[in-house]
Amino acid sequence: MSKFKEIIRSGHVHIAMATGISIIVMAYVSKRVLPEPIGYLPLAIPPFVMTIYEALVSKEKYARYCKTSYWVAGIFAATIIVIGAHLI
Repeated sequence: MSKFKEIIRSGHVHIAMATGISIIVMAYVSKRVLPEPIGYLPLAIPPFVMTIYEALVSKEKYARYCKTSYWVAGIFAATIIVIGAHLI
C-alpha cells in the first residue's frame, strides 16, 4: 500500500489528473454549452502548460517555481480563460 500512496503523492500524477479534468471539461463545454465548438489550438493550451511544467521539473526539480500546486492552478486558470474567451 505504501507504493500506491507514493505514486498518488507524485506531482506528475497531480498534473496529469488536472490536465485530464481540464480536457474533459473543455470537451463537454465545447460540445454541450457553447454555440460553436472550441478550436484545436485553444484546446491545446492547458496540455501545453503541463508540458512546460514537465520540462522545468526535469531540469530543476526542487526550484520554487516547480511547485505542483502552482501549475495545477495554472492549468485550471488556462481552462477557464479558454472557455471564457469563447463565451464572449
